[in-house]
Amino acid sequence: MKKIFIGLLIAAAGAGVYFFLLKKKKDKPEAGNVNKELIIGKWKSESYEPVKDSAQSTLLYEFQKDGIAYRSLNDTAKADTLHYSWKESAELFLKKNAADSSGISLKVNKLTADSLQVLGSDSISILFTRMK
Repeated sequence: MKKIFIGLLIAAAGAGVYFFLLKKKKDKPEAGNVNKELIIGKWKSESYEPVKDSAQSTLLYEFQKDGIAYRSLNDTAKADTLHYSWKESAELFLKKNAADSSGISLKVNKLTADSLQVLGSDSISILFTRMK
């Protein structure tokens, strides 16, 4: 009787470990499995760089379907025009002109319907939230 009970206990523990590892594998996002369409829209983030004339600066980005992005500071009327493209699987590449080969490369760590987390070349993580 004890052997049957121990065998059932071992089988239950094995099944528990199997389902735990299966769930963990499903929850873990695969690198490069980013839904690139989710970037379309308006995003805001608190600036990680100090701005001279502002106590608190908010960076605003508006990504459009045609590969153009507008960047402004503190919701000002003046906005910079940028061009963006996807480099490799989960890297966002920002540049001043579409023909430029140089620009800023941002690794996308997380892209959901309401948040965007990128990692810059200087290893600073920036979190953007979607504007409603």
